[in-house]
Amino acid sequence: MTFRQLEGGQPLPMQLLLEADPDEAKVQAYCRTGQVWVMEADNICGVAVLYNLEDAPPLTAEIKNIAIRPGLQGQGMGKRLLGFLIAEAERQGFHRLRVATGNSSIDQLAFYQKAGFELLRLDRHYFTQNYSEPIIENGIHCRHRLVLERLLT
Repeated sequence: MTFRQLEGGQPLPMQLLLEADPDEAKVQAYCRTGQVWVMEADNICGVAVLYNLEDAPPLTAEIKNIAIRPGLQGQGMGKRLLGFLIAEAERQGFHRLRVATGNSSIDQLAFYQKAGFELLRLDRHYFTQNYSEPIIENGIHCRHRLVLERLLT
């Protein structure tokens, strides 16, 4: 498994990015200013976007998007990609790493907490106010954004 940062002008794995965030305009916007990382074996099997949060405490990064190709999920690849992002954020000198997920993202919430992220805040009605289409996940209407943070060494 290898990890590589996409350079400007390289095509984005948009279908995979849309697995984690259904708003293509938002995805395009944060990919323009963030670091897009892909995880590859023979082809791209995972993608993530690491973003410098300039309006947060100094040296804070956020994982704006992280997705594993459907059919490859549940095999430890997400854990591997997340581990790479944590190490890469530390290598770049960040002191904090944040990630946000929806109130309906039950599996993702457990995934991040198992990786050492703790709940920082709840942004009420974030998804209903910022996304034009309702998001239903696990039979739950996704309304609120949960922001988690992990301190880095």
